[in-house]
Amino acid sequence: MHKLTLATVAALLSLGASAMAETQNWNITEENTVGIKNAQGKWTVNVEGGKISGKAELDATNGGAVTYKVEGTVKDGIYTVTMSDRSDGKKGCVWTGHAPAAGGQQSHGLIGEAPCEGSKLVIRAGF
Repeated sequence: MHKLTLATVAALLSLGASAMAETQNWNITEENTVGIKNAQGKWTVNVEGGKISGKAELDATNGGAVTYKVEGTVKDGIYTVTMSDRSDGKKGCVWTGHAPAAGGQQSHGLIGEAPCEGSKLVIRAGF
């Protein structure tokens, strides 16, 4: 009886571990809409089910640091991520990322636009 109970507990723990959040580092490049790079660095994100959360740590082209929180969802290959508390002062930024179109400059990862109040960014993510 005890062996059966231990085996059941071990099986449940192994299943639970695979369902836990997975931490990933995404290489990020932020550009303005004409292709001039603003910042480059990484997002450290937890992906669990269809939810994404984490933080961004990027180096701006002017030598400063850009940090912010990321939180969002992924559904049907579309990533919708809110970038809040940005250290560069940009407000209301929401990135919609997707796999790049065939034949484009980027062949893997994700690409998408992030409209912010008064500006727009193009964000590229590589895994």
